[in-house]
Amino acid sequence: MRFRIRSKITICLALLICICFHSAFSAEFDVMRPAKLAIPSEIKRVFIDPAMLNDANDELKIRNQVVNSLADRLNALGRFRIIIGPIDEEFDPNVETIAVIQGDIISGGEIDEGQLTEQAECRGGISGLVGAATAAETSQQGITFSRRGMLCKKANLKSQLVEGGLSAGLGMLGVQEFPRYDEVIRVYKYKNFSLFAQVNLSLTQIGTERETLAIQADAASFSRHVINPDTYRNVRESGDNAPVIWLWFRLTPVAPVIIPQIAVVSASNPGSSLGRWYERLTPSVSDIPEKERQQIISKLIDKTLTEFIRTISPYKSRVVTEVASGKNKAAVTKINEGEFEEAKKFLEGSEDPADLYNLGLSYEATARTIEDYEDALFYYSQALDLSPGEKLYAQGVGRMELQLRLANRQKAQASK
Repeated sequence: MRFRIRSKITICLALLICICFHSAFSAEFDVMRPAKLAIPSEIKRVFIDPAMLNDANDELKIRNQVVNSLADRLNALGRFRIIIGPIDEEFDPNVETIAVIQGDIISGGEIDEGQLTEQAECRGGISGLVGAATAAETSQQGITFSRRGMLCKKANLKSQLVEGGLSAGLGMLGVQEFPRYDEVIRVYKYKNFSLFAQVNLSLTQIGTERETLAIQADAASFSRHVINPDTYRNVRESGDNAPVIWLWFRLTPVAPVIIPQIAVVSASNPGSSLGRWYERLTPSVSDIPEKERQQIISKLIDKTLTEFIRTISPYKSRVVTEVASGKNKAAVTKINEGEFEEAKKFLEGSEDPADLYNLGLSYEATARTIEDYEDALFYYSQALDLSPGEKLYAQGVGRMELQLRLANRQKAQASK
């Protein structure tokens, strides 16, 4: 018996060692993808003159942010040297070819605020307390108090299930609840915030020939519906008043919901004295803090610039794949550290399929041209030829074939 157990353990350990030996390590890194348009390689300098970006409809005053963000992101990618300002006087179109970015910036924002009315229910007892807490947590609504000290909320499915389950549980323990019940009409305020940005950009080549190489228009928007729980206020209320007639009140609506002035005062009857009283009664909702507002605008700008950048420059794209274990452990370490050029030096000339796959991965991670993708495909294909059943190698081949098809299609479109 002991021999059998030891044999099984030995077999399991052997299998585990084999699995580890052939395993791959998960990796997530940025790779370079070629620009969507073939921009002439002789263009090295690109000028962004703020004066050539029309900001007549730039209500948020984001032009300088757009210019700086665009320059920083393009400079970081390394394809161009971006210069902010007009074309310098030393430029000779017979000697050098440059490019200029120009276009329009449109931005704005709106705040829509109002006041709504709703009917809420108030329950006593433990179930009422827990139900109110559940409703507040799941719907972000304000919880108010009735005159008799009960918590009032607009019920939702989750709070009703919690209340029902808790009441049933207490009943099984012999605790029978007879909670009092009130209904209230309450008002609350809201604000709808919206911000938007649109950037229309073009890249124009200037040299012995002048030609518009790329035109891109992109927009981004942000919206938020804000209700401050502190703005909830009860304005009318009724209750069962006596446990004896509690059931009758549960079956009969007791809140005065049919009074016209109660129904959505700010929308249906804003000029009434009752509406003005509600306005004074309920505090205002705070605006978005300035720091957060600037963060939102920065994200809008980044989003509007992304496609233009990818159109004219090689760009980074996040890839989630695996690094094969391989024989060359030093190369695996370099890949995991993001040092792909160093990894290539360790892997060149290898005949091990895992090493060849890792070599293809290194070329993919540093690819800037179609030729780089062809090199990556070559090594992925070699690895797959040596190990035809390896799914990881086939995925690398598939990725590169897709990238080459896209690159060739974009090149053909640009030549028309």
